[in-house]
Amino acid sequence: MHFFKFFIIFLLSFKAYAGDEEKIKKNVIDKFTSGLSSAVENILDGEGDTQVQIKAGEELKPEFSIVTVRPISHHPGVDSVFVQLQLNDTKIRGSNRLSINSGIGYRKVSDNKNTLTGANIFLDYDEEGNARASIGLELRSSAFELLANYYAGISSGQKVGDYTERTLDGIEVSAIGQVPYIPWANVIAKSYEWEAEKNSKNSKGEKFSLELTLTPNIIAELGYDDNNISGTSNFAKIMFVYPARETPTASTDFISDTAFVKGDMSLELLSIVRRTNKQIIESDGTGIKIARTSE
Repeated sequence: MHFFKFFIIFLLSFKAYAGDEEKIKKNVIDKFTSGLSSAVENILDGEGDTQVQIKAGEELKPEFSIVTVRPISHHPGVDSVFVQLQLNDTKIRGSNRLSINSGIGYRKVSDNKNTLTGANIFLDYDEEGNARASIGLELRSSAFELLANYYAGISSGQKVGDYTERTLDGIEVSAIGQVPYIPWANVIAKSYEWEAEKNSKNSKGEKFSLELTLTPNIIAELGYDDNNISGTSNFAKIMFVYPARETPTASTDFISDTAFVKGDMSLELLSIVRRTNKQIIESDGTGIKIARTSE
């Protein structure tokens, strides 16, 4: 498959440029802003969503990822078994790190095409050897979604420089609702908790954000995270999606005549699974215990 060839080449390219952060960032931003749609179409042909994401990470320095969904067994308008693969460039304690998320899922739409239910399992792994597994459930309609994900660390403590890292178990529940009369805007509320191992208390909090489908290919998300350990922080994302969304956007349907626009959920059978793809890591420093989570 074209995707797997691209995935391997992409991974090797990151390794080749390890330590050359500015060159990597410039390369991705250039591609994002100069005809990324045609590049994605040529490399990642086939059914299923593909998304490139740029996010303001630590100290507002950009982090990015590429994710794709591809069918294993797809019955249009009925159900689908699919695989989702993601490659992430993130920062942990200020240093770049590469991680991979791979999962398999099943979705089924209702007879009237108004709702979709699904389940998925994932394996997450980063280049320092941290690993975890997860299971997720989805209940979705065009106007409202309810999602739940449980994560379980499956690696032991990993020595990374002067630190020992441990992947934490956790759970998150998300509710997503369409803004009345603005069908291209969603409000996202997420509650989460990560179980501490060495820290004196679990890390828990809430995230609230506004997701805006600006064009059929461009989605932006702005929000804040309120955590009992690290306090409140803001975040921003911009995402390029291929193929183009067949849903209302700011450029096509700015205001709706009805409060909530119904959509055909069979179009979402091969959409990207919403989950936390970055592992939540607790770190102990040499000599001084600084157990904290990094997200």
